[in-house]
Amino acid sequence: MDDKIQPADSNQSQRKEENPPDLYAARITGSRETLARLMQTVQLDVGCRHPEVEANPDRTASLLVYATKERIRELEAANYKVETLENVSELGRQRQKEVGQGDRFEGGSVAPRGLGQKGNYRKGGSAS
Repeated sequence: MDDKIQPADSNQSQRKEENPPDLYAARITGSRETLARLMQTVQLDVGCRHPEVEANPDRTASLLVYATKERIRELEAANYKVETLENVSELGRQRQKEVGQGDRFEGGSVAPRGLGQKGNYRKGGSAS
């Protein structure tokens, strides 16, 4: 694999842009050694978790990452095997439409309902 990928500025979501480019879930497949070297040389977004390299039946391994189309093209140009999965930015935009609008408790005049339990909390947030 080529080391043509620039390690700096790989996390597109942290750029100071009004509309950052969409992120896609992508699966990078190769030998464990290749994936280890890639993770050491390129800053990859693996989500809010530890990088999890999964073994494949053919003795290769795969790593799930989140990347822009540009980053995916860079990885492919460097001869990494990359499978582009879903557009997670679009998925997030769709899920945001499910979030309610307004004050469902009407300024405190409507009590919350559900399975939650009212706790006996001391000042500072710890339960007694």
